[in-house]
Amino acid sequence: MAELLFIATTIFVAYVIFVVLGGKKDTSESPQAEAAKPEAVKPAPQPEPAAPPAAVKTAEKSAKPAPAKPSAKTATKAAPAKPATTKPAANADSLKNPKTGEVAKFPASYAFAKRWIKDALVEEGLLDKVYKNNELDEAANAKIQAALQQLRTLDKYQ
Repeated sequence: MAELLFIATTIFVAYVIFVVLGGKKDTSESPQAEAAKPEAVKPAPQPEPAAPPAAVKTAEKSAKPAPAKPSAKTATKAAPAKPATTKPAANADSLKNPKTGEVAKFPASYAFAKRWIKDALVEEGLLDKVYKNNELDEAANAKIQAALQQLRTLDKYQ
């Protein structure tokens, strides 16, 4: 009896999932059904009327984004303006392996950093060795975080 109840429940759940995810599609709008229909004469698309020049200028002005206002934090710091050719903010929190092209998120902790990032720190001379997780203490973590920040600034890994 339990087997029959299990089978019935399984069939019911499968039916509900089938109905929720799509169910039967209307076959009258399928490409095969449309190809079988005799071709109807479709009206030619009409070109849109040209907008007057004043309306075009107004639309262009409204499409431009408003300039960013400095926040309270940036207003207190006298930071130099960055050139327009800086990399997008999405790359600020990632590193790119120049050998393979792999992009990885900037690690919050050395223990969770990818192996190639650890090797790159040693190759660039920012660390003297690849540390094991049991060798990490406060002094080593401070040294590693400084090395990671230096690695982040290198163009080779952007």
